[in-house]
Amino acid sequence: MNDNMKSICVIGLWHLGLINCVGFADLGIRVIGLDFNKKIISDLQKGKPPIYEPGLEERIIKHTRLKRLHFSSKAIDVSLVEYVIIAYDSPVNEKDEVDISPVINAIKKIAPYLKSHTPVIITSQIPLGTSEKAEVLIRKLNKSWESGVVYIPENLKLGVAIERFIHPDMLVFGGKNAVVLRKVLDLYQSIDTKKFVMDKSSAEMVKHALNTYLATSIAFGNEIAHLCEKLGADAFLVGKALKADKRIGQAPILPGLGFSGGTLARDVKQLLKFSRQYRYKAQLLKSIFSINESTFEQIILKTIRRIGNLKGKTIGFLGLTYKPGTSTLRRSSAIKLINLFINKGAQCLAYDPKVDKNEFRSYSKIIKKVANVYELAKKSDILLLVTEWPEFKNLNYNSLAKNMKKPIIIDTKNFLDSEIIKKSGFIYEGYGRR
Repeated sequence: MNDNMKSICVIGLWHLGLINCVGFADLGIRVIGLDFNKKIISDLQKGKPPIYEPGLEERIIKHTRLKRLHFSSKAIDVSLVEYVIIAYDSPVNEKDEVDISPVINAIKKIAPYLKSHTPVIITSQIPLGTSEKAEVLIRKLNKSWESGVVYIPENLKLGVAIERFIHPDMLVFGGKNAVVLRKVLDLYQSIDTKKFVMDKSSAEMVKHALNTYLATSIAFGNEIAHLCEKLGADAFLVGKALKADKRIGQAPILPGLGFSGGTLARDVKQLLKFSRQYRYKAQLLKSIFSINESTFEQIILKTIRRIGNLKGKTIGFLGLTYKPGTSTLRRSSAIKLINLFINKGAQCLAYDPKVDKNEFRSYSKIIKKVANVYELAKKSDILLLVTEWPEFKNLNYNSLAKNMKKPIIIDTKNFLDSEIIKKSGFIYEGYGRR
């Protein structure tokens, strides 16, 4: 092992933390992955990550073999490294409120073992003001610690997370100590992208504002979609034209099912909370939620128009996970829709190629999985495409149509080629489309 290699400890080994582990290992940095869940550590030491992400398992095995990455459950191991990164995927409750207790609990455990000049980097999703509280807490627990906390908003994008880590659009560094900031910038020097240095509160606000902008874009696209359906226009074509304008570019304004909670909802809710604290009427933020909820209601109405009363009907879901490229199920759009359908008296079946089996057990009372898409089609009164898995574009829709009493598919994400699906014998309906 090269003694001149930089060394880091990444705390919190789920999606965000593991991407940091393999990402920094890819950059030639020695990494200790730390988690206080011994089952997670035991599995990782065998090369088995708790989540699916393309390329993740292969990199864990590779870097473990090269002795560039190893895993531990001992808080004292933070004393062996130059940098500590707290990278928990902060839990979000059913009200989209973030729980920062994993971050705070980790700080309490590691603080006594921090070397005096070891920076603590927080990249977990946290409310504004948290990183300053974390720094105060560390100083209280470790009087010899002379470094500081730097907040770096995470760039995690499920399905392409490793590539996104190595080639982010930008990096933001929030801190108040110039010496500490320079040291942290040195850790990220090999990542070639725009870097913005600012105070911690501004850096935290970047994350809130970024996710709220994305949520606003989604709500805007769906507001246009609702109007297009009534006016006979095609919102998908409208959105494609808008995205060609460089002022709009990558904004997620194409029509489709809204966000279901978690990441985007968390930040919108947090800004709404701040607005109430300061008695500011944030009308736009309230509207985002109202428009977003209407997208789920529209899918229910579209289904009723196609198959009538939902009581006793079977809804077949193509896709369950939060998005393609991940095994994560919690707070997915599919789960939100399933609960709405069940409340209307329907039964729900699903097929998903990568859903985590252990996580699925928590939802097995409200939905049943089938072995393949053909079984799904045979047992369903209607199909709903909810997760844009690439393989769903290449299904034999002729065979699927023959398996159904009345072949109907609602494409909630406008993902499929409507002409191909119609030629296969399906009644096809997109979102916001003619």
